[in-house]
Amino acid sequence: CVLFPCYAVAVCAIDTHAKENDTRNMRNMRKTLVLYAVIRIGAITCPYHDVILQSSSRLGSTANYRQRRAADGRSVAAQPSASRALASSARVVTTEELDGKYSVLTDQVDSMKVHEVLEMASIYLKEEDPSYRLNDNHDPKKRVGTWHFNRLIFDLGERGSTICGYLAQDLLEFMVTKVVESRGATERTIVPKPNTLTINGVLKAWSKTLMDEPGGPARRCESVLAKLALWQADGVLFNVSADTVSYNTVINCWKESVATVPGAAKRATDILALMEDKSTDILPDVVSHTSCISCWAEEAKRDPAAAEVAQDLLTRMYERSKEDRKAPVPTTRTLNAVLLANANTIATGRGKKALELLQMMERMDIVPDTYTFNIVMKSLANCGDAGASKKAKQFLSRMEQSSSGLHPDLLSYNTALDAFAKEGKSKSAARLLEEMVNKSIQPDSHSYTTVLTAYANARSEEKVWALKEAQDLFETIEISFASGQSDFRANTQVFNAYMNVWSKSGDRKALTRVTQLLSFMEELGFEEGGDPTVRPNDRTYCIVLNTLASNSKNPRTVDTSLQILEKMRSYNELGFQTRPTVRAFSITLLILARARKLKNKARKAQDLLQRMTREGIRPNVICFNAVLNACAFTGNEDEKEEAFTIACFAFDQLRGDPDLAPSHISYGTFLKACRKLMPAGDVRDRLVKGLFRRCCSQGLVSHFVLKEMTAMNVDYQSLLEGVSGYGNLPPTWSSNVENEVTYKNTRV
Repeated sequence: CVLFPCYAVAVCAIDTHAKENDTRNMRNMRKTLVLYAVIRIGAITCPYHDVILQSSSRLGSTANYRQRRAADGRSVAAQPSASRALASSARVVTTEELDGKYSVLTDQVDSMKVHEVLEMASIYLKEEDPSYRLNDNHDPKKRVGTWHFNRLIFDLGERGSTICGYLAQDLLEFMVTKVVESRGATERTIVPKPNTLTINGVLKAWSKTLMDEPGGPARRCESVLAKLALWQADGVLFNVSADTVSYNTVINCWKESVATVPGAAKRATDILALMEDKSTDILPDVVSHTSCISCWAEEAKRDPAAAEVAQDLLTRMYERSKEDRKAPVPTTRTLNAVLLANANTIATGRGKKALELLQMMERMDIVPDTYTFNIVMKSLANCGDAGASKKAKQFLSRMEQSSSGLHPDLLSYNTALDAFAKEGKSKSAARLLEEMVNKSIQPDSHSYTTVLTAYANARSEEKVWALKEAQDLFETIEISFASGQSDFRANTQVFNAYMNVWSKSGDRKALTRVTQLLSFMEELGFEEGGDPTVRPNDRTYCIVLNTLASNSKNPRTVDTSLQILEKMRSYNELGFQTRPTVRAFSITLLILARARKLKNKARKAQDLLQRMTREGIRPNVICFNAVLNACAFTGNEDEKEEAFTIACFAFDQLRGDPDLAPSHISYGTFLKACRKLMPAGDVRDRLVKGLFRRCCSQGLVSHFVLKEMTAMNVDYQSLLEGVSGYGNLPPTWSSNVENEVTYKNTRV
């Protein structure tokens, strides 16, 4: 570590982990780091020294290099002759040769500690006549050349650590330095000159580097190609160039950055356009196009227009393939990426669009696979169109009857179940689940959760039947596991879904049953040595709170809900994922607001709101509305003045929050508070008229607001801007009301 300070942190971490798990991968990792140190022979200082020192010790294991070399060998053999010439210095070796012959270090490394291996490396560096010199006189079996560097770089590229890209870049810089030094040499010198495989290895290492900077790996990859262009211009690497794989790696890096970097999909498309330009010698392949389209598939989750861009890229690729025989032809995977972009788009009509894309696929003579049909069914499940679940089931039947080897998998059935559940067709979902079991397809947590969710959302006339079916299903899951007929045991998600069925059932025993299930989960999950797969989470407690909310007229439910919040906090302090959420607080506030004959209701609601802030939880609009509601329903005459003060403070706080804004519920509830807590008179009329004007300007006049205005008998005809008697309200007055119709021909 004295000789190699830049590796001290990494080596210590490896040594600690090796003591616990001294596997072949750990031994290979030692070889890699020490080989890296020995190859350098102290020639230059690591330019990324500070970065490596600051990096965490999240080093992955060394991948199986034999597979990597075999793949490289196949890619080299498949290249044109000019490209093979560029890669000629990277030998394709046999399996026997890979077993240590070309390792700088001896086989003793496998049984040595890290510090012992470093001592061996330090001996090499201290020798007056180093054992590993870069010249012709040394044993060719142990000569350090391009192959050794490429092997190390590709090993780094398989890791997925915080430093692999920096180390690979350092090796590339060192190789280029050696090339520059050899240009003035008078005698022939063996130099580890970078080739295309070296560049691709460095790009891969950067793509696997774990970085906090959004888009960092993609930008580093682009910088490598920019440096390569400078080295080519300077004549240092005039015959070394990037290839299709190089640019595909950069595109893939941008694909991984779409979720965090705005414009990442556009950048990937620009790179693809550069490859398509006839002035370049690099031609895009199927991977180039598919990766670029996949960028837009991810972008479609945020931008509805992304699906159209993905389809345009497909159309452009298909037209080019018809004009030029050498151009890549769209494959099943390419079409699947376009379908996925369509499925990820939150917009109406996407189910119909998926069917059109499937027809396009058939016109292109592209054979769909199971994943293709799964994506089409996903589009149908998410589109919200009438009859979408029926069409999803038809695709499932089509796969089952296919003569081309297509078979529905677990994902296929789960997607169809989602479609039924979203349409509230609980009976159809139950039949499909039974069909899965009969066809020996083991349902998973998602399957059972989806069916139970369908039972929870059953129509009111089916509630009794749905609860009975849910009970039978849950008992079947438990009995099948206990008897060994199934390996699946109900987990937290299944328990939550089952509790939600009880919570929404309206059954008088619902609260008792939900409480029993919660106690059972706590006993199984929180006890020492308990089962973490059935441990309650924040959603579990929210379901219990929702069940309490249906009985919230009883003042005792307020104390119970507060006890649940305290229980969540206590378990969270023990390290469990039960921290009270905004949803938990908002439900508790609603319970408090609805409770009858509760003393100091408004003050308690305000205290709970302030507690959220103290615990670092930002209240949402629902929380403020619940406080306003608690104030409005304060029945004790002695508390009304304080309740109105709290209501005014809460409403002003909501209006002043930079991230929140009052909703039509906020205005309606505050108007209700004014009606119930203020005495009739000019003061109240002026306040109410001012609120109504502000509500109109913000487009939040809803039926609820008009109802409260009417209940106060306030003469607000003068506020209707020329509309007198029975007329039409201006559309702008209700333009921002969510889940409400625009009030035309409203009687005022």
